Amino acid sequence: MQDAIGGFFQLETPPPRALYDAALGYNSARYAFEALLRHVHIRRLHLPWYTCATMVDAAQRSGVELYRYGLDDQLQPREIPTLEADERLLYVDYFGYKATTMHALASTLGASLIADHAQALFSSPLAGVPTLYSPRKFLGVPDGGWLVNPPSGLAPLQAGRSQERLRALAGRLEDGPEAWYSSYVEVERGIREEGMTGMSPLTERLLGAVDYATVADRRRANLRLLQAAFESLNRFTIAPDFDGAPLCYPLLLGDAAQTDVVRARLARQRIYVATYWRDVLEAQGACATAVDWARCLLPLPLDQRYGAEEMGRLIEAVYLALD
Repeated sequence: MQDAIGGFFQLETPPPRALYDAALGYNSARYAFEALLRHVHIRRLHLPWYTCATMVDAAQRSGVELYRYGLDDQLQPREIPTLEADERLLYVDYFGYKATTMHALASTLGASLIADHAQALFSSPLAGVPTLYSPRKFLGVPDGGWLVNPPSGLAPLQAGRSQERLRALAGRLEDGPEAWYSSYVEVERGIREEGMTGMSPLTERLLGAVDYATVADRRRANLRLLQAAFESLNRFTIAPDFDGAPLCYPLLLGDAAQTDVVRARLARQRIYVATYWRDVLEAQGACATAVDWARCLLPLPLDQRYGAEEMGRLIEAVYLALD
């Protein structure tokens, strides 16, 4: 069908533009991952214990054999296996701080590595390494995932639709998060139940409007403020020369009960801190590091919506909650 000419205007958006050249667009990173697994016919996948359950589900739907590997307290792999031709290892650039580790793995494993950059939008892909991105973890878009360096012959999928998912985003903008949280949960469920599609034209256009350099700069500036405030409390080490634009500030406390108390006290002040991957607590055989991180992490927000004033409020609130 030919495009219409004339009539009323659609939502004003720029032409589609991906952050990374030649990225294949999907409705989510998990489906980009599943498409990759199905295309390359992997027999066994090495997956870290500390990862999102949706990645486990995607691997299981693809019929691959899963081997879960352990991490040390700084989220480094405890050992690197020797892989057969039909095996792959997925490593997560955790919160955007593990680019150095990803480079080291790429030099050892090459194309047998799958780079999960769902939490690392601004970590560049490595040559020849299939890399997954989830722009909707960093930006206010209704859906979307990218696969960079896809295997030869993996064709784009028919685009999905996301116009109904705008309500939660627009509602959050106008009314705040509380009134629209249930709608946001519905959106997440809808993406999960939709199955694998290409990225929607609406999301492509919205991503084309993003000033990525400004987004990255604001995140870096906020990180410096939070690191100065919390470095002495944090069990996770951030390199002094780190200059990335991360997902969050991963404040790893020493006690699970304390972490729960702080999160609850912050929520009462309308400061909302996510929980990551608590399902690992129920997983048989999970490594101790994964359990520790699931219990004791406070991923403090530092995104582009906020500046020094909001970071000051956050810092004060955390210290008061720790008393």
